[in-house]
Order: sequence, then C-alpha cells, then structure tokens
Amino acid sequence: MGTEGPRQSQGNLAPRRVPEAYVRAEVACFPLTSLQAFRDALTELVPSLEGHDAGPTRALWRDCEKTLSEHASGWSLDRLIAVRDVFWFDSRRHIRGQRDPPRRVSMASYLVHLADTHLERRPGVTVVAQDTEAGAVDAVTHYRWLTFALPEDLLMSAVPVEPPPTRVDIEPPLLMRHLLDRGVTEVHHHVNAGMDFPLLWTSLLSAIADPSLDARLLSGPGLVFGEGGTMLRWLLAAAVSRCVLAEVILRGGKRPLLEFVAGLRESSVWLPQRRRVLERTLEALSRARLEVLPEVDELRELYGDLHPLAARGGAEAPETLDDVWRRCDPIALRMGLHTPNAGERWLVRYGLRWMRRMEEAGTPDPHFERLFWQVQRVRCLSYRTYVQRPLTAGLQWFIRFYDRLGAMKRPLHAVRAEISYAVAGGDQPIAALEVRTRLMDTSIQMAEELWGLTRSWQRVLARVGRATSDGRQPEFGLVLHLLKARDPKRHWREGLPPAHAQGTYAEPVPEGLIRLGGRYADYFVSQSTRVEALVDLLRAVPLSLWLVRGLDVASDELSVPTWVLAPLYRYVRWEAARAAVRPAARGAPPLQLTGHVGEDYRHLMEGLRRIYECLHYLLDHRGGRLGHATSLGVEPGTWAESVGAVMMPAEERLWDLVFEWRLYGGYRLPPGLSVDTPPGRPPQVENLIRELSEGIFGRCIAPHVLAEAHHVLHNLWCPPLAQEGAGVGLDAFSRASRRLDWVRVRDSRRVQELIEAYREDERVFRRGQQLVDIPLDAAEVAALRAAQDALRRYVGARGTVVEVNPSSNLLIGNLLDLRNHPILRLFPPRAEAGAPPPVPIAVGADDPITFSTFLLREYALLHEAARSAGYSEREVHAWLSTIRQTSMDARFTTPWHPSAERMTEDLLDALGAFTRRPSGHLGARAPR
Repeated sequence: MGTEGPRQSQGNLAPRRVPEAYVRAEVACFPLTSLQAFRDALTELVPSLEGHDAGPTRALWRDCEKTLSEHASGWSLDRLIAVRDVFWFDSRRHIRGQRDPPRRVSMASYLVHLADTHLERRPGVTVVAQDTEAGAVDAVTHYRWLTFALPEDLLMSAVPVEPPPTRVDIEPPLLMRHLLDRGVTEVHHHVNAGMDFPLLWTSLLSAIADPSLDARLLSGPGLVFGEGGTMLRWLLAAAVSRCVLAEVILRGGKRPLLEFVAGLRESSVWLPQRRRVLERTLEALSRARLEVLPEVDELRELYGDLHPLAARGGAEAPETLDDVWRRCDPIALRMGLHTPNAGERWLVRYGLRWMRRMEEAGTPDPHFERLFWQVQRVRCLSYRTYVQRPLTAGLQWFIRFYDRLGAMKRPLHAVRAEISYAVAGGDQPIAALEVRTRLMDTSIQMAEELWGLTRSWQRVLARVGRATSDGRQPEFGLVLHLLKARDPKRHWREGLPPAHAQGTYAEPVPEGLIRLGGRYADYFVSQSTRVEALVDLLRAVPLSLWLVRGLDVASDELSVPTWVLAPLYRYVRWEAARAAVRPAARGAPPLQLTGHVGEDYRHLMEGLRRIYECLHYLLDHRGGRLGHATSLGVEPGTWAESVGAVMMPAEERLWDLVFEWRLYGGYRLPPGLSVDTPPGRPPQVENLIRELSEGIFGRCIAPHVLAEAHHVLHNLWCPPLAQEGAGVGLDAFSRASRRLDWVRVRDSRRVQELIEAYREDERVFRRGQQLVDIPLDAAEVAALRAAQDALRRYVGARGTVVEVNPSSNLLIGNLLDLRNHPILRLFPPRAEAGAPPPVPIAVGADDPITFSTFLLREYALLHEAARSAGYSEREVHAWLSTIRQTSMDARFTTPWHPSAERMTEDLLDALGAFTRRPSGHLGARAPR
C-alpha cells in the first residue's frame, strides 16, 4: 500500500533541535563515560593534542567529535570544541587570567573542575552553581541533563569541601516546604525500579558474586560491552579492584599499588593461583585488555574471597535498608560504614585525596590512578546501561533499559517498600506511597509478593511512625498490572523483531500452525492465568483488598489492542467487588482502575484512539486514572511539523479512521463526548476507510459496519451484548462471539463476518500489516485538534485524572525540553481563553532508577518547566499546589484501621496462613 494524498512540502517542516544542555553534558563527561576513554585507560588530558603523550587525548576527541557531530543537529564543530575546552581543560580560568594554561590536566583535576562548575562548595546539602551569565533555570536544566549522563553521587564526592555534600537540592525550598507540610503522595511508582543508582550499584556489588547468577540474564540489545558475559566480567574486575584500591588507601599509601600486590606473595592467605588471578584481573582492567581478563568463574571465586557475604547470595539477603548499605558493598563492610552510599563515597573521596597527596609529594602512582579511573568508568558505563539514554522515543527503547535491571536488583527484593518510600520522598516523609508490580502466575506467588512488600512496609512504619505532615501514618497500597508483550519468543525485547509482525501474538496462524481463538489468543490465555491467580487470592484473603488497591496495564503499549484487555479488566473488577462484600474484607474499598495509555504512538490519532478505548471500555463510567496519556496534550500542529509523515500498519490506520468517523457521527459514543467536526473531513475519512478496508479485507466495507465491529470487539464479554458471563481463558476467548446476543448488534451478519475475518484470517492479518505512508497535512492536523479537544473535555467532565511523570515523558516521548511537556496544555498555570477546560493532573516519578529521578524532583522539574515558559513564581506555586491536592484526592491508597501497624500484622497473618508461612510480626524471621 502506498501513500494517502499529496505529500506536504519538506520546506514547511520545523526541524527538531537536540537540546543544548544534552550536548554540553555529553561532551563534558566524555572522558568518564566513553568506551574510547575506557579502552585507552585515560589518566590525563593534554590540551595541545600534540606529542606522543597526547595520543589518548587525540583519540578521545576524535571519538567525541564523531559521536556528537552525528547527533547534535545544528551544532558546528566550533561550538563542540568550545564546550570541550571549558569542561576538559578548564579554559575559563586561564582565559580570565587566573592561571596559565595547563600543559596536562589530570583526571582528578578534570573531575573536581566538572563538579566545581555545576555545584556550590557546600557541605552536607548543596545546590546547583549559577554562572553569572546563566539564569537559575538554565543552570538547573544543564545540571539535570548532566545527571542523565553520569552518576550524581560521583560529582558530589568530588566537590572540594569537607565534608562533601550528600544531596543536591534543585527543588525550590519554599515549594518543597509547602508540599511536605500539606502532604504529598506518590501515585505512579514501579516498585521493581524504585531504587536510585547508588542503591542499584550497591546491590550489584553483591549480586555479581552470587554463583547462581547466569551471565545470560545480563544479555540484551545495545549493551555497552557487547554481551552479558563480557559485562559481568568487567563488573567483577571493577568490584575486585575497588577492594584493592581501598586496601592501598587504608594502609596509608606506604607502598604503591604494584608493590602492595607483589607483597601478597609473602602472605600465607593468598595461594599462588588466586594471586595470579588477582594480578591478571588488575592488569586487564588497568589496560582494558579483555584477552587478559580471567573468566567469570575465576573472577567470582576471587571476589567471593574478598566479599564472602555476597558470595553466599540469597542465603543471607539483606532484610532491611540499613543491611543493604552495610553488607552489600565490601568497602562499607570492611570499614564498618552503614550510612547511605558510604562505601562508594569513601572510595572516591579518599582516592582523590590520596592521588593529590602523592602528586604533591612528587611520587605519583600511575598504576593506582589508572585502576581508579577504570573502576569509575565501569561504574559510569553501568549507569548509562540502566538509566535510559535520551533522544530515542518509544516504549521499545525504555523496555531495553528496564529489562537490564532484573539480575542486579535481587539483593533488594526484601526491602523494596522501604527503598521506594525513602527514594520517593528524597528521605523526607510523604503522606502516601502507591507502588506497582506485575501479576504472578499462581496465587501462592502472588501472596508471597504481597507478604514481602507488607513486611517491608512494616519496617517503614517502625522507622517513620507518625512523621507525616498531619501526624498520620503514611498510607501504602499496590496497583497490580498486566504486562503487554509483542511476541511469545521475546524477539522484540531482544532487539530482533521479524518483519511484518511475524510470530507476534497478533498473528492468527503463526508459522503455519492453527491458533485456537485467532489473534492474541495465546496472550489472553497467559494473562488469564495471572488474573485467575489474583482472583483466587482475593477470594481466599479478602482482607488483601486493603493492600491491593488497583489494576493497571503497562509495558509495550502498541503490542496488544484494548479489546483483548477489556474482559480481563471486567473479570477482576467484578470478582474484587464480590470479595469486598465478604465479612473478612472488613469493608474494604472498591478496587480502582488505571492504565498506561496514549504514551507511545506512531500517529497522534493512534494515541488518542487508545485513550478513548481505555476510558470507554476499561475504566469505570466516572473517575479512574490514565497513565501518562501524553497524546492528550501534545500540540498537533507542532507535532505534525516535527514529524512530517508517518508510516504505520494499514489496519491500525484503519481503526484510527474508524474512531475518527465515530467521533464525527456520534456513533455509540458515551454521553458528554462530542466533537466540532472540521469542514470537509467526514467524506475524506469515509473514502479513506473504504479504500483501506478493501485493501485489507478484500472488499469495500461501509464505515458504519466497521464502527459497529469496533464497538462489538470491545464488548464481546460485556452485557447486554454478551448473553452470559464467560469468565476468562481459552474457551471464553475462542467462543466469545458465539455467546453474543446478535439481535442487539446492528447489521449483525456483516459485523460477525468482519470480526471473524479480523480475528482468524491470516490473509487479512498480512494485508493489514502492509505499511501506509501518511503525510501530515492541514486536514490531518485539523482532525487531530478536533479529536484531542473533544477527548480533553470528556476527560475533564468525567473527573478522570492523568498521571504525569515529567522525566519519563521527557525521555520516552523525546520531548527534548520540559517546556514542551503536555501538562502545560492539559492544565496550564494560567487559564487561556478559548482553550478546553483543564484536565486534572497527578504527579509521580514512574521508574526512579530508569529516569534518574524521584517524586519531589518531578515537582521541581515542573516548576522549572513552567517558570522557563514564562509563568510567574506565584502562578507556578499555586499551580503545583493544586496538582499536589489533586494527587492526594486521586490516590488509590486509603488509611488502614484501626491502625496501620495492626492492619499490617493482620495482613501478614492472613497472607502467611494462605502461604503457610509463620507469623510475620516484626522480629519474626521469614522462612528462606
């Protein structure tokens, strides 16, 4: 299939510019974060770029120039060079006459200068440094992009002040005080990505020693070291080297590193073979020589000798957050440190001090320096492995980063609620925490998950007590989510997607086999198993409804259509309502509904259609929440100019047009949803529908037949169209159309034939996967504006709250600048004449580790976005105060009675009885 209509002139397109702050950050941190610097084991930068000693600097700049010139649209090489000179060579000082240009810049001087440029010299809690030529908002923006590029704690440890800062406040203090005094709630937080990087790194230092860790679990597309086995080996080498560096520092630098290692020959503890493995490890890392690096088993045995607690793996996993800090990092364990991130901060601080002292004494230790910086590069490259890299939009990119967390977060499993609460508030008490986790395959697994999170929350209550703003105990709840997926063999998650959606759940007859039930049957059956597990648990332990507060769907938005999820939502909602009226539920409140939707789309109309489907077919008639829903706020004209044209599967384009046709004709729309029809658009849409339907189904189909089919697909299990409740599972899915009361369906014969062909005919599927090229002309933009305005009015009228996650939206939506964030259109700080009514907004952090953020920082970023967009401080303050209150009002959590401690104990007892665990009261040890 070809294009639709005439193509728009390319000269009318507005180019997308890469943010200046992104380019500055990438150039600034290149000596620490690039593979080239790792391969050359760079220890100094030579400003002249001349001579033999400048070889690594020349190679580094060549690599930096190539990398950034290809991605920094609009940047000249002169601009890149200027940024390099400022951050690599500290050009500002010698240009201003403060000192002569340096002939060499050590890596230590470079890092201190990088930290000094961005952070004030303040102990404890510091703030972003504000250059006289840059405003406060610009300074925060530059710093925020820098924290996407390398770990924030590395910068803090390098600030030349004693004691070094442990926190950077970019949050306006008056705003933060206002939020915390009145109570702030986290409404969108994925508990399995709820840690920050220092916690993940500390966990990693323990996880990699576990003999049960399979290196293949680290594999995935786009890994910086190529594949999982290689990455694991470098991580183990860095972990071993950290221990050696710490010992050299602890012994006062009486012997250089090589002499210290050689001295181990005199020790009876170090067997010759183990010592040779250590020497090879240090040599390999200090020179980045993979061919010298020992194999995984040798490295793991060596590290196990240095960090025996980690080698025991899950047998002695940490049970409290304090245990994580104290036991997972071998340096913290060796030094008896127990404060957050103390081991890493100690190594960087004292490592820099030791190198400076040796240099001042005229006896530098190049081997120590090389090893120290290689360890830091492995850590920085790990950071960029787990924190999402900017400038690539869509959930497929996000999934790659999220999936990499799995093996490295194992030691944190028992303390996830503690971690989430501490991270969400930036160690400040918040009023409520709502976390999300996936459904499990069995009810026992589901109960174990709930039991573990409740046990961890019990420790939060013991620590926090009634420290919230109003003296109440913090609230806690879970939202369980279905996970969308593209294919059963995980080709898409592994970055190897077959062409034309072959082998996906969408294919009716994959690989020539018969799939009972047609499209998405296998996916529906797998999710039915998990839904049944949840329902079985709610029936057996109705009290758990005080903990399980909502149902969600997440992950790969474009992979599964809404009609497949509708019966699963309805089944869980119905069974939860039945469980809630049982005496054992103690009057539990109703289960709430939300959904990740409208965040990932090829055509903006596709995002709007999925939002409509979620509102009308998944959520209750009023209320509920929408996760992200950025397509509601993206300005259609700007989006169209930026994108120019869209390629998408023909069948998805057809359903978008059918949705648009339904809007114009009011076809089976809910009350309150109406649209101002653009002149001349309806006949254009009808013609496109007839053309596309003929290409997909082999015959021209009238728009009203397709509209009825679209409606019926989403109501296959729902009265009054369905004659009886069919439950879930393969039989319910495959026989759904047979249970319909076809008398209630308009043009029933043709609709039935159409639905059967769509669900079961492989030829229809293949024709539907052909790509159409859609120029985004004025008619498309007018249609988008009409549909978006109608949906925004409808969302506002029904009281549905949109969950906004600024950092997540910035990266997944590739917004480039927070001033482009849809929230400024959905709920502007100042009412705009002629605009649709504002949409209620709640704020969450989504995945703190993946987006390098936390809840209070998300409020600060919205403050930055609104201020830089020209709104006054008073307007922004009032705006964020309203968002805070909406977040509180829309939360799914509820106070536990008679007290949070009592409910926690009762939940542990009830869930423990179901899983046959012993008492879970604080002090009792959970079985292993």
